[in-house]
Amino acid sequence: MEVLLQLQLLMHLCIWWLNEGDVLFEIYVESDGKKLRCGYTTGSCSAGAAKAATIMLFNKEKELSEIEILSPKNIKINMPIEKVEKGEDYVECTILKFSGDDPDITNGIEIKAKVRKISDEEEIRNLSEEFNEIEDVEVVVLKGGIGVGTVTKEGLFVKKGEPAINPVPRKMIKQEVMSVLKNGQRVEVTISVPQGEEIAKKTFNPRLGIQGGISILGTSGIVYPMSEDALKASIKLEITQKALNNERLVLTFGNLGENYCKKLGFKSSEIVICSNYIGFALDTCVLCNIKSVVVVGHIGKMSKIAYGCFNTHSRVNGVRLEVFALELALLGYDMSLVNEVLKQKTTEGAVKLLGEGYDELYKNIGTKILNKIKEYVYNEMDVEVVTYYGASNPVLLWKSFDN
Repeated sequence: MEVLLQLQLLMHLCIWWLNEGDVLFEIYVESDGKKLRCGYTTGSCSAGAAKAATIMLFNKEKELSEIEILSPKNIKINMPIEKVEKGEDYVECTILKFSGDDPDITNGIEIKAKVRKISDEEEIRNLSEEFNEIEDVEVVVLKGGIGVGTVTKEGLFVKKGEPAINPVPRKMIKQEVMSVLKNGQRVEVTISVPQGEEIAKKTFNPRLGIQGGISILGTSGIVYPMSEDALKASIKLEITQKALNNERLVLTFGNLGENYCKKLGFKSSEIVICSNYIGFALDTCVLCNIKSVVVVGHIGKMSKIAYGCFNTHSRVNGVRLEVFALELALLGYDMSLVNEVLKQKTTEGAVKLLGEGYDELYKNIGTKILNKIKEYVYNEMDVEVVTYYGASNPVLLWKSFDN
């Protein structure tokens, strides 16, 4: 068992790498005392399938059951080949996406690469021109097939109108195919995901203007369980894209918050779901030169911000009822009420216990939230705040603006 050095996850996980004999790709991370297996990205699947198909296209008698590629981190990834289809001038290979012990929505889906020979007479523009590898333009032509989304907006890593195959996976596909081609051989590689269009509806893609399928992703080639990287990358990407057409953005914590934002009159084009990473989202807004931000959230998460917590996950900070209790005490309410609030399981319960007549309490909490956010962003953006309670039917508690 070999310890992988210099591989830092946000959660400071320990990592082991196994690659022995017939055992296919195995990398493990340790989190909370549990040993979790890593997976490989859609980009790795695409590169592996394309490489395998290319090998068999030019070696008709060759049959492969697995394929090995080298990740951008120089880690060997061995993947089983699920299916092979051979035609007169093409070979299509299928690899199943493997997400490891933290399966995501793409786990188990088919990633296909169809590789076709290109004759000398064909003139096909390579989508990889942007990588400034002009000498390879007519050697490997990369296309997006069924289930691979198309970029319809500016501000993403891929140009508008092109298949949503991100830069690192594009480079991986190209390099792996080039590694097995001989001089003078040219191929067209089409990546497709049969289930991609349906799965994409449950991803960030519709929000980002990527239509018709999923994105082929992966900067390291490896899926790390329990990692915050992927989610933060999606948040950053959405903020960056929406900042192109908006001077104001609305940050909220989840789908319920997004629905409430729409009820308040905010447009989908300016709303960003930041999950628990409100601090990260605010930092990104500053970097993208957003002029103003509105933070809309349930009082449970928002109350944490009142006392300086900008990661609202319960494991990071569970202070919510304490905020209520302190503010009630500062307003001079009887300690018996303060103690009753502290006995509640949730802030939702506390709000219902208190009932009506506590506008000043919610104003004081809201004002502290507002001031903490302004302090956090060094007053580089205008800030407004909205707090509410309730899930199916949210009820406004306080907002910092009139209209």
